[in-house]
Amino acid sequence: MKKTAFTLSELMIALTVLGILCAILLPAIVRTMPNQNKVMMKRAYYTTSNVVSDLINDPNLYSPVDSSGNTKVGFDNMEEVTYSGKTYGGAMTNDGNGAFAKFIGLFAAHLNIDGEIEDTCPSSGSGGGISIYSNWKYCRIFTTPDGIQWDLRTTHTVETFKTTTVITVDVNGDKKPNCMQGDSSADDKCKSRTKDFDRFSMQISDDGTITIPEAQTWAREALQVSSSLTD
Repeated sequence: MKKTAFTLSELMIALTVLGILCAILLPAIVRTMPNQNKVMMKRAYYTTSNVVSDLINDPNLYSPVDSSGNTKVGFDNMEEVTYSGKTYGGAMTNDGNGAFAKFIGLFAAHLNIDGEIEDTCPSSGSGGGISIYSNWKYCRIFTTPDGIQWDLRTTHTVETFKTTTVITVDVNGDKKPNCMQGDSSADDKCKSRTKDFDRFSMQISDDGTITIPEAQTWAREALQVSSSLTD
């Protein structure tokens, strides 16, 4: 019985055709694949939204009326509460557990933390259109099992007795490029970058509003959201 097989020329033609098909199809496939950083940005944002919603709508943690009968709106009630056996809020101490640290402490407690929680932060800095300053040094830095690194810092305005929490998220932890759009302290490589940022920030106001700075257009377009959870 006579055996048949492909000739060398036939194999070359087949490989050439496959190469042409790959050259045509691969760019289209790559374009349709989701950007990993954008996917993780959305995940971090919606995680934040869910936690903020849970906290602000829990009267046991943030009562609309304080012990003196004063009306409170959301996170401006910094009276002491107990959650999972730990105390948050209350006295204005400088140990990272006082009134101004109530929100970030409860926020961290609602997440599945992977490893240690760091509570030593620089006293000042800026990034992504939000100035960060905290005389009280209230912060929490930790990583969740999905590899996202969270940096929560609370600022306080003495005149209005209002607090604002800035959450800076690195969607891939310590992996590069470690760039946030609009970060004035970034290196030249980050400043020249126009897309594929892996860091972004959110500002949490007392009323539960989550705001992404206007300077972070890439993150805003990726998320396409900026809303208050109390609406």
